[in-house]
Amino acid sequence: MTDEVPALIVGGGLAGLTAALFLGLHGVRPLLVEKHPSTSAVMKARGQYPHVMEALAIGGVAERVRAAGPGGSEEFYMVVAKSLAGPVLHSIMTNGEMSMRHVSPQDWAMASQERTEPILAERAGELGAELRFSTELVSFEQDGSGVTAVLRENGAERTVRAGYLVGADGRRSPVREGAGIGSHGRGVLGHLLRVFFDADMSGPLTELEGVADGERFALFHLLDDSMPGVFYTTDVPGRYGYIRGLTDEPVDCREWPPERAAGLVRRGLGMPDLDLRVTGVGETPLVESIADRFTEGRVHLIGDAAKVVPAPGGLGGSTAIMDGFYLAWKLAAVIRGEAGPGLLDSHDAERRPVAEMIAEQQFANTLQRLAPGLDDGTAAEIVSPVTQVFGYRCAHGAVVREPDDRGELLEDPAKPTGRPGSRAPDVPLEPGGEADSTIGLFGHGFVLLAGPSEARLLDSVPEIAGRLGIPLRGRRVGGPGQRAVADRWARAYGVTDSGAVLVRPDRFIAWRTPGPAAPAELERALRIVLDRPAEAGAG
Repeated sequence: MTDEVPALIVGGGLAGLTAALFLGLHGVRPLLVEKHPSTSAVMKARGQYPHVMEALAIGGVAERVRAAGPGGSEEFYMVVAKSLAGPVLHSIMTNGEMSMRHVSPQDWAMASQERTEPILAERAGELGAELRFSTELVSFEQDGSGVTAVLRENGAERTVRAGYLVGADGRRSPVREGAGIGSHGRGVLGHLLRVFFDADMSGPLTELEGVADGERFALFHLLDDSMPGVFYTTDVPGRYGYIRGLTDEPVDCREWPPERAAGLVRRGLGMPDLDLRVTGVGETPLVESIADRFTEGRVHLIGDAAKVVPAPGGLGGSTAIMDGFYLAWKLAAVIRGEAGPGLLDSHDAERRPVAEMIAEQQFANTLQRLAPGLDDGTAAEIVSPVTQVFGYRCAHGAVVREPDDRGELLEDPAKPTGRPGSRAPDVPLEPGGEADSTIGLFGHGFVLLAGPSEARLLDSVPEIAGRLGIPLRGRRVGGPGQRAVADRWARAYGVTDSGAVLVRPDRFIAWRTPGPAAPAELERALRIVLDRPAEAGAG
C-alpha cells in the first residue's frame, strides 16, 4: 500500500522542521522523516539573527525561542582576542555593536540548536505536520506528477507518494545525491578538534556579568600564534567548549585519554593549572560547499543539503531556518492550487545567490577570526551582517522587476529603495493599531499596502483575491491624522500618497506602483509572481 502526502521532508534539523512548521501554517500537512531517534542532542549552532526572529514571530514561536537562550536574553559577548586574559583585538558584539533595531522590530535570540529544534518540532505538530523519527529514506524516484519514496522505520519499509520532496538531510544529503545535483565551493578548509569540559571559570570570567553562571553566552576567538582556537560557553552552567584552530588533516581523537584533551585545552586557553574534567572530544571538517542548483524537478534542497558554510559569522543555522521559511509559502501555494509550478523555479534563483554570498562572507570571517593563514588573496570584502540579512534582494525571482533595476544582490537596508525584489522596509505605524510596524502585517498571505490617497486598488482586493483564490488583503497606511506615518512609508517604499506596494508572504516586495494604477495591473502582477497565466479572453 502506498501512502500519499502533499510533501515529504527528509531531515529533521532546523531547515526541515521550519519547512514543516510553515507548510502547516499555510494549510499543508507534510510528512517529515528523520533517521535519528529525536531532535539534535549534540551542541551545535547557536543564535538567531533578528530576521529569523521576525519569521519565528510569524510562526508563533519567537518568544519561546528567545526564552530558550541563556538567561532568556539576546545579550552575548563575542570578541577576537589573544587569550582569555586579553588583549581584545576586535569586538564582534559586547555592547550592542550588532543591534539591528534600526531596520527590524525584533532583537536577537541566543538559543542553541538543541533547544530550538524541539520548539520547532512541537509547533510543526500543532499545525498538522506528521513527524516520524527513527525513519530514513531508502530510495526515491520522481516523475512528472510526483515523487515515490521508500522509507524504513524500525526495520519495516513503506512506500510514500509525495507531490514534492524537500531535501533537508544535511551535508552528505542522499536527496541531493539521488537527484543528481553536484556541488561546488572551496571544499574542506581544514579540520577542527572540539573538546567539551567542566571547570570553574568564575575567576577568568569574573569581569563578564552573567557569563560564568550561564545567564549570558560568550565566545572568544583566540588568535594565539602558537595555537589559535575558540572558547565558548554552553547551556550547561560550568560546561564549556574549546575548538582548536584548523589543521590540514583530520585528527583521530576517538582513543584519546582524557588527560591528552585536557592538556590541549590548558595550552589553548593559556591556563596550565586549570582543573577541568573532559566530557567529550570530537573532530569535524570546516567546509564551504554549495549545491549546483537548489531545485531539480520536484526535489528542492534547503539547509545543509543546499549549502554548507564556514561557521564564523553564525549564519549557518539562521540561513537554514530561513531556507525553510522561504520555500514553504511557495510550496504551499503550488500544492493548494494557488500558484503554477513556475513559482517553485524561483527557489533556486532567489536562495542560491544568497547562499553563495554568505559562504564567501563566512570564509572571510574565518580568515579574520580563526585561520589567517588560509588567506590566498581571493576572499570577498566583508559586508556588514545587517546588510547580509536585511539588504539582500531576490530581483531575479518571483517579482515584477522594474525596468531600471539592474538586479543587484544587496542594498543598504538603512536606506531602503522599496524596489520589487527587496525586503519590505520596517516602518513604525500608529500605536494601538493592528501592528506596531509594517513588518507585523506580513506573513500569512499577500498584502497590498496603499497610500492615504489611493482610490481604486484597495477596493478591488476582495474581488481579485476571490477570482484568484489566494489569501490577499489590503491595508491603507497613513489614514486621517497620520501624516507622519504616511510620509515615512512613502519615503521607505518609494511611492506617493496615491501609490501602492504588493508584499509577498515572506516580506519581500513583489510589485509596486508609485502612483495610481488600475486593478488590472495588480492582478497582472499577482499572476506573474504566481505563475498564473491570464485566462483566455480576459482583459
